[in-house]
Order: sequence, then structure tokens, then C-alpha cells
Amino acid sequence: MEQSVEVQTCTDPQNGENRDSHDCITEHNGPILPNGQCSKTDCKKHGKDDNVRLTNGENEKEACSSTPHIDASLPKPEVSNPVGIETFDGNVQYQFGEPPPCECDECILENGDEIKPPVKKFNRQSSWKKIRNIVHWSPFIQQFKKNRYPWIQLAGHQGNFQAGEPGAVLKKYDSREQKAFDKLMKDVLRSYVPEYRGDVLKNNEKYLQLQDLLCEFDSPCVMDIKMGTRTYLEEELEKAREKPKLRKDMYQKMIEVDPSAPTEEENAQGAIIKPRYMQWRDEMSSSTHLGFRIEGIKKMDGASSKNFKKTKTPEEVKEALKHFVGTDPEVYSRYIKRLKAIRVTQESSEFFSAHEIIGSSLLFVHDKSKQASVWMIDFGKTNPLPDHVKVNHRNLWVEGNHEDGYLFGLDNLISILETIEQELLSVAERENSNIPCE
Repeated sequence: MEQSVEVQTCTDPQNGENRDSHDCITEHNGPILPNGQCSKTDCKKHGKDDNVRLTNGENEKEACSSTPHIDASLPKPEVSNPVGIETFDGNVQYQFGEPPPCECDECILENGDEIKPPVKKFNRQSSWKKIRNIVHWSPFIQQFKKNRYPWIQLAGHQGNFQAGEPGAVLKKYDSREQKAFDKLMKDVLRSYVPEYRGDVLKNNEKYLQLQDLLCEFDSPCVMDIKMGTRTYLEEELEKAREKPKLRKDMYQKMIEVDPSAPTEEENAQGAIIKPRYMQWRDEMSSSTHLGFRIEGIKKMDGASSKNFKKTKTPEEVKEALKHFVGTDPEVYSRYIKRLKAIRVTQESSEFFSAHEIIGSSLLFVHDKSKQASVWMIDFGKTNPLPDHVKVNHRNLWVEGNHEDGYLFGLDNLISILETIEQELLSVAERENSNIPCE
């Protein structure tokens, strides 16, 4: 149900005159929006206190062209985010409401200046040893049909997601990702990505409404694997080189993961530059060498871990995948079949051949019924290729060729899963051969 809109007159803060009633729109559940939203205090047209009282004139559109504008006619889902603690599956507790301090790389990379580490109010688990008797955090409770469950976010910026209509989630609007989803809905890859259900307005913010990929599963195991040999765009690297700054915050993140990583000069400075950090974070994981890396895992019992930053070798990745999937060859077989179908479809996809796919993930989901599937997610860094550039997603990246290594990583991932499956089948075959005949 859409929120009602009230039309009234208001006073222009610059000249004290009353504006025409068509120029002032108030939304009952939030501040007045300018053709959408503008909260910049340095806007040429709007004063510091005028971010809630704005007009729809052409000059104002130009003055606010640098800010995202929201279509007030967008649907506004009737949803709420609960606050408190609930128990699921008998003994797994989840806390809802205020998110824990976000420490994702996107926060630190998107900020041009050094940022202070957040004040931590939540204990973050860093290994599987710390998962018992703790309260896990979830942004909201989802309900689909008769199933009620905590929604899970394994990677990315905390606070990017909200509850949507039944069977859907809201992801903070990004124009590049919206364009990618719009194209994907018309591409052969449509069956392998979340369904895009348009844009909605909630709490004066614009969101993409996407299919909730967890809604058909019962207490699912979930894994996020980021694909490709690099997780930054070439344009990000170029911008970071234009005005290189020494960043103490990036240095701190580096030594928290690997104290031996900085050079002697970097240790003396107690800081590093952004391009160095961007390339180091891919090289320290399996991204550069295998073309993918594990971002996070959540098990059926609520146990979760994001402690995979240094999971680098094929053997280390193999152990992490075994911990996620378990010892049932049937689940491996279903994952492998789905991944091979994705690969074949990608190789025939117009969208895939015409885009540089950076920072995109594969989301793995299975449950105790052995239902298992995989989807391509996260297209915020998916760019159309320049007209003269062709990529095959397997070649080695050299700056300027726009290769992303997506299929190189998918080939390696399938190969590792097939190795585990064959080992499990061999063990089962040996055990069966040792069973005495009656």
C-alpha cells in the first residue's frame, strides 16, 4: 500500500515568499523530497536547513544533479524491521535492529580520506571456535508462506538490505546494478540471477526489489564466493593513482590480517597507498591465483565465519568447501551440475560477453533436504566493455585489457568440487566393498 501524499504551501527560506502548492510535497512518513532526495548542505540552490523543503523547478534539478533523486511515485512496501532477539531452530539466537559496525572493504575503499575504525558494540566471530552460545546478528526477519527465518548477509556493506514483500528483499539502489539487472532480465542468464522486481521507496530511500533466494529453503547453509582474479575496476585503480595518499587505516587493516605484508618503508610510514591495498587484498587470498575467493559461510546451526582472507591455496580452499558442504556426494553433484549449467549459459550470453564482471559473487545455498542451488549475485561493479574491447573471462589480466578472470575462477572452482566429490565416492565405494555378504 502506498503512503499518502499531502500537498501544501511552504515558505522559501531564501526570500520568505510562499511557494505554490505544486512546489511543496510532504510525505507523512518522512521529510519533503526534491524530485527525489537531496541532503547535501552545500547544494547551490538549497540552504543548510532546506533539505526537507525543496522545489521541483528546472534550476533545482541542475543544482542537485550530483545527488540521487528518488521517484516519489515508486511503490512503498508495507514492511517493518523488528528489533530484539528471537530464537530459531530451537537454540540459535539472532539479534535484529541496529547493525554491527561495518568493516567491509567497500567502506574503506570508497572513502577518499582516512577513516577511523568503528567503535565495536558487537563481538565478531573470527573462527569456527567462537560460534557456540553467541547471539548472531541479522538485518531483519523474513516471512514467506509459513516459513519465518532470519535473513542472512554474508558479505558487503552492513545496512544495504531491508525486508521487502513476501519472497523478496530490498537492496540499496545503485544505478549501475539496476542497469545490469534490467539487461539480465532479458538475457539467457535470467534463470541464474535473482529476479529483479523493480524499484521501491522505503524510509525515503530507493531500493531494488529482488527475489529472496533463501525463501524456499529450510534452515539453509549459505556461502558467498566472490568471482574473478581482481575485485576492483580499472577506473578505480586509475583514480587511486591520480592523487595517492598515505592511508593509516588501510595499513592497519593490512597488518591485522598479515603483519608481515608491509614493506620496511610502509612499516616506517605506518601507512600505505590505496592501489597497494587494493592489489594486496586480492593477492593474499585465492582471488589472483585461483580466480575466486570465499567471502563467508553460514551453517544450518547458525555458525558462521568470514575468516577466509588468507585462504589461498587449492588445498585450503578445498578444506573450507568440505566444511561447508559436508560429506554427502549428492549435494556436491547438484552444485557441480548447476555450476556447469551457469558456465555454459555464460559462454553463450550476450550480456556476459559484453561486460566486465567485477566484484560479483556466486551464492551457494543448500539445506537438510539436499536441495541445493547457486545464483550469480552482486552487479554493482559490472560495466559494459568499451566498443573495441573483447574479453573471454579467462585470459590473464593486464591493465587495459579488461579481463576479469570470472570463467578462469569458475573452471577452478568446478574442478575442486569434482575432486572432493570423487574422493567421497571412492571412500563410499571402499566402505561398501568391505561389507560382508549375508
